[in-house]
Amino acid sequence: MIGFTVSVGLDLKGPPRPVLNGRRSWRGGVVVCAAATDGSNVKKADTLVVGSGVSGSSLAFALHQRGVNVLMTEARDRIGGNVITKQENGYTWEEGPNTFQPAPHIMRMAVDLGLKDDIVLADHTLPRFVYWNGKLFALPLGPSDIPNFRLLSPWGFIRAGLGAIGLVMPNTSGKEESVKEFVSRHLGKEVYERIIDPFVSGVYAGNPMSLSMSSAFKKIFALEQLGSTNGLIEGGIIRLQQRKKEAPPPDPELPTYKGGALGSFKNGLISLPKAVVEKIGSDNVKLEWKMESIETDEDGNFVTKFQTPSGPETVVSKTVALTAPAYIASGLLEPLIGSSAKRLDEINYPCVYSVNLGYRKEAFKTPLKGFGNLIPRSMGITTLGTIWSSCLFPGRAPEGMELLLSYIGGAQNDKIAGQTADEVCAQVHNDVKNILLKDDPDIEPVVLGVRKWERAIPQANLGYKSILNDVEEARKEFPGLFLGGNYVSGVAFGDCVLWGVETAEVVEKQLKATH
Repeated sequence: MIGFTVSVGLDLKGPPRPVLNGRRSWRGGVVVCAAATDGSNVKKADTLVVGSGVSGSSLAFALHQRGVNVLMTEARDRIGGNVITKQENGYTWEEGPNTFQPAPHIMRMAVDLGLKDDIVLADHTLPRFVYWNGKLFALPLGPSDIPNFRLLSPWGFIRAGLGAIGLVMPNTSGKEESVKEFVSRHLGKEVYERIIDPFVSGVYAGNPMSLSMSSAFKKIFALEQLGSTNGLIEGGIIRLQQRKKEAPPPDPELPTYKGGALGSFKNGLISLPKAVVEKIGSDNVKLEWKMESIETDEDGNFVTKFQTPSGPETVVSKTVALTAPAYIASGLLEPLIGSSAKRLDEINYPCVYSVNLGYRKEAFKTPLKGFGNLIPRSMGITTLGTIWSSCLFPGRAPEGMELLLSYIGGAQNDKIAGQTADEVCAQVHNDVKNILLKDDPDIEPVVLGVRKWERAIPQANLGYKSILNDVEEARKEFPGLFLGGNYVSGVAFGDCVLWGVETAEVVEKQLKATH
């Protein structure tokens, strides 16, 4: 399973547990029961899922498919967690996650949710660009593109090639390597500085000198362990052969796609959590329910308290999946596992702004055709990168316009948290103008959305495994409590979906074990 499943051990030294009127066991279903002695209403469910983002929604639906009666709660007044799709004046834009990489588990869920006809796939041949010294360089899509790739110097090519085939010094220190250390050791300084650094900034908004290679990019890290040369090419070939053997037969019911493609839905990524609500039933989804505490009763059931618009509520369930961010989960779990829960506070979530701007097509130096552009930090440009949204999917911008989604901030720009939305928007526009737009002072953007994420993306920094392992150790007494979310599964949309699908199987087994 991607990520890990956490069941939390118990050290009950908190407030008295609510005493429920009536029986404490039930045969599944979300049932409204008598009030607890603290005055709150009580509901019962097989599984309580806290959080309606990608992880929570995927788990809730996967459990529903297995016949599990599930109740899903969301602290905000809307479904979807950090998935925010907006539509206005002919634009459709994302202010949180923006795309997914097609994979069988995502396609299967989309089909089962009735979204098959809503899937949109970008042209897999669209190039990704890196901005370097005033020019945009398209990254190679395959071996045939390498001879014309000019981002690296001749020596940079030679150094990368030698490392890729296995002429690389092993990590003899035995210490956990950062992304910078691993990539520089394998492929050289140029590949790190000109390709990997902007990629890390774009994906994680992170600092490659701090990010752990084995935690943040575990699949690439694992390639070194395959084969006899320690080379990434040999490891990649071996892994490709393994995947072919492991792959199930193609499912004719699923849409086909090319490797390297990106996906979304006609009305944006919010379509998935919205479809989940329709499938599991709106009565089983509670908005503006803010979780306050979790404990167990003498029968081993979980007792979770919420504050809601209608007053306090209590949910008694056999299993609980908490998909809140690490910094929220730590406070909720501390009464149960003490200092182990506080380790979750060590996970850094830097501030990031997402900025959606519209421009007339004629404002660009050259017509846009590509996925977008990333920017190495050494270029001195504040914006991390820009996705050319209207190039990816149809209907994202009105006729004659282009839609750009840029990210700014991250682990290497602490000052961004103190800037206003207007200041951030002006900075992004200036950066976009320098890279993509004509030198015309009259060019102004259509400002669609400037969203500040105070705590955006969890940073899998050096020592990350130790944090997760400590929490994992604290959970073993109570296997009915699960931790999820992108700090567990990985930050990609597809990672969160896969966590939900795979965790549903574990939850179902746990429910059967408690009967």
